[in-house]
Amino acid sequence: MGMVGRASRGGAGMGLWRRALAGTILAGSLMAMPALAADGTGASQGPAGPALTVERMLGSPSLTGPRARGVKFSPDGTLVTYLKAKADDANKTDLWAYDLKAGTDRLLVDSNQFSAKESEEERGRRERQRIRDTGIVDYGWDDEGRTLLFPMAGDVFVMPLGGSPKRITDSATTKDAAIDARFAPGGTLVSYVRGNNLYAYDLAKGQERALTQDGAGTLSYGTAEFVAQEELKRNTGYWWSPGARYVAFTRVDESNVPLVSRYDYGAEGVTVVPQRYPFAGGPNAKVTLQVMDMATGAVAKVNLGDPAGYYLARVDWRRDSSEVLVQRLSRDQKRLDLLAVNPATGAVRTLLTEQSKTFLNLHEDLRVLANGKILWASERTGFKHLYLCDHEAANCRALTKGDWMVDAVVGVDEAGGRVFFTGFREGPLDHHVYSVGLAKGDVKALTTEDGWHGAVMAAKGGNWLHSYSGPHQPPQLSVEDAKGNRVTWLIENKLDEAHPFAPYLAGEIEPEFGVLKADDGSDLHYMMLVPPGAREAAKTSGKKYPAIVNAYGGPAAALVSHAWGDAQSGFAQVLARNGYVVMVLDNRGTPHRGQAFLSATYHHFGSVEVADQVKGANFLKSLPFVDGQHLGFYGHSHGGFMTIIMLTRAPGVFAAGAAGAPVTDWRLYDTAYTERYLGDPKDGTAYEDSSVFKDLKNIQGRLLVIHGMADDNVFFDNTTKLLRALQQQGTRFDLMTYPGQRHGFYDTYANIHRYNTMLDFFDRTLRPAGSASAVTAGGAPQAGTP
Repeated sequence: MGMVGRASRGGAGMGLWRRALAGTILAGSLMAMPALAADGTGASQGPAGPALTVERMLGSPSLTGPRARGVKFSPDGTLVTYLKAKADDANKTDLWAYDLKAGTDRLLVDSNQFSAKESEEERGRRERQRIRDTGIVDYGWDDEGRTLLFPMAGDVFVMPLGGSPKRITDSATTKDAAIDARFAPGGTLVSYVRGNNLYAYDLAKGQERALTQDGAGTLSYGTAEFVAQEELKRNTGYWWSPGARYVAFTRVDESNVPLVSRYDYGAEGVTVVPQRYPFAGGPNAKVTLQVMDMATGAVAKVNLGDPAGYYLARVDWRRDSSEVLVQRLSRDQKRLDLLAVNPATGAVRTLLTEQSKTFLNLHEDLRVLANGKILWASERTGFKHLYLCDHEAANCRALTKGDWMVDAVVGVDEAGGRVFFTGFREGPLDHHVYSVGLAKGDVKALTTEDGWHGAVMAAKGGNWLHSYSGPHQPPQLSVEDAKGNRVTWLIENKLDEAHPFAPYLAGEIEPEFGVLKADDGSDLHYMMLVPPGAREAAKTSGKKYPAIVNAYGGPAAALVSHAWGDAQSGFAQVLARNGYVVMVLDNRGTPHRGQAFLSATYHHFGSVEVADQVKGANFLKSLPFVDGQHLGFYGHSHGGFMTIIMLTRAPGVFAAGAAGAPVTDWRLYDTAYTERYLGDPKDGTAYEDSSVFKDLKNIQGRLLVIHGMADDNVFFDNTTKLLRALQQQGTRFDLMTYPGQRHGFYDTYANIHRYNTMLDFFDRTLRPAGSASAVTAGGAPQAGTP
């Protein structure tokens, strides 16, 4: 059974939280805090086992157990390759392979043999792709499965299977790092971007060829501009045709994008980093497309219209290389055109158009089949579904339908006539793997157990990789055959006595799931952790516990799911062991529920999501074991914005809030994310209505602001503007800044300090004086009080 597959990726936006989707098993442990005993007394050892400390939560081996990232089949389907963390360093990965026939795995490349040096370009790409690991973080196969490629310390290495790595670039000499390296189809060429130009390296001749030469300064070729990487999830700027006859590539002119002097505050001093940043309402980079004929060197320029009016969203090829298929997204993101481009002349014609009254969500589900037909995804019904279109995309037939969302195509078995995909047919908390017939449109579930399933299909052999995690099962990875039978475990990850989490199982607090009703009747899914004995203590002694709500709240991420994660081995779990009731609620405006639910905050952040979170707070207050006057709230990025909004637009509901890297003025954030949801700043009052400053004077409750001082995504300017406004109105607050940390906080020691700071803050603000555990009564602290 021949498969054509591509791993799915998460949605666009600022959210740091990512799922274990197709092809990836992510560490389930977000950061956690030192824990008190189950009764909140602070004992470090007891019947429930050792306390969960920050140091152990972030230590090695990971409490989530073994994990793999970047999992792929070799082209012939005989090997599974993956990136695996070192036993003594959970954040540094090596390249491994599992031989399906022999049933053995082996280390292919040890990252310790290479320099840990990392260029600014590589660091930025890791930040955009939310890769926390160091070491070997990316790799690729040639078409024949004989040679591997991987970048390391600014250079590109190739390695014959069973051989030794060979470096083919020299960043020490060129002074520029090589990025976005891969094999061209056929395996004889390796391509990469270096110093703003696109190169191809002939492996047989050992010669490098510059495909572009005038890239410099604000002009680059073959690159993905900032918003393409950060918000559109397009991480490359060049695309080979089948057979490598042509290569399509971007020309990116950033000369009109504002140059910002970003002050990278580090422990050793301050580095001024010039960065081109497209603020909402301002100019974007001018991105155009060109196509080179590799034999002649002739370049065809593609006329996609005025670059100021569109985003180059996606680029693909027809199987016979006759046309480039380009997805052009209008700047207001209400129109998406699928275009066919003649690679020799650059001539463009429109195949189909998708339109929305609010905004369109990009996907990576286009597949061109051998018969020329096109597999496409659309939300034209209000829910994302798959369609089979003819060669010209003039006639499209729905393969899936209903009030549920397809997530991503993971493979196509053309011989068997089936498409494999992931989605949410069973509900937004469960992510399953399905198949559907190209002819019949009969959807069949390949996975049934509640939880978060993902898949990667082999190009040959009929096997597929099945990833899974559930509320009581940390991430697993297995190989399945075409009939759904398990071939072998790659990572069984049993929660037995040998598992790193075993010492903490006795004290585990299991998440409870439920549904509340929004004002418009929508279901609001929540997850709650209740300290052991809280219900009984409330009945017998009237004891009440403070509660803390965590939210992201924005359109880029939903947090409530039947998956192993923060609630099991992260901050939420440790807060609960600390004597806090913990609640996570996905408000209107979050994904996986259809376009109407997602668009509820369109042109007005800080509206219905506030009402929904208040609904959750009122539910907590109704519980006899919750001290409703001592509620806390926290979040990061969009969740940091939500934290401040809850203290200002629902004053008095929450006694304290910890805001991480908050966007305070949406004019200070980038074009693609902000304009998608709030429109052009020149039109209407959406930006004023969505700013934290509109109601800042109403703030009640103590505020902690946390921000990395080298954040290149949500600039530190957002926080400095907030600090000044709070000072001007006489509001006392807490502040913790982190030198050298970007938006993702990838440094372990900074994370230890960050979460300890948050726990200490909540202990000071949510527990009455003299109480270190559960409380009975007390007034909520007002803004400006200790």
